[in-house]
Amino acid sequence: MTNTRKFPDTGIPLEAEELDAEEMKSAIRTIDRLAEDGPVAVDPDIADAMGAFREEALTPEDALDSLFDGEDPANG
Repeated sequence: MTNTRKFPDTGIPLEAEELDAEEMKSAIRTIDRLAEDGPVAVDPDIADAMGAFREEALTPEDALDSLFDGEDPANG
């Protein structure tokens, strides 16, 4: 018997690995509602599905290009 934590008002599991697609959507809606009243602890996988960890870092190529400020490195 597992002791799964659940949202109090919906009974949906708090851990993302236990959610199907519809439960994930419902969990996201529930988190949005709860967040209106203050901070809410969220499973990292659910937070990722909500866009919390959007990757916006430079690619290695972009970082290298930024070193030259528009100059062609081949022409020194």
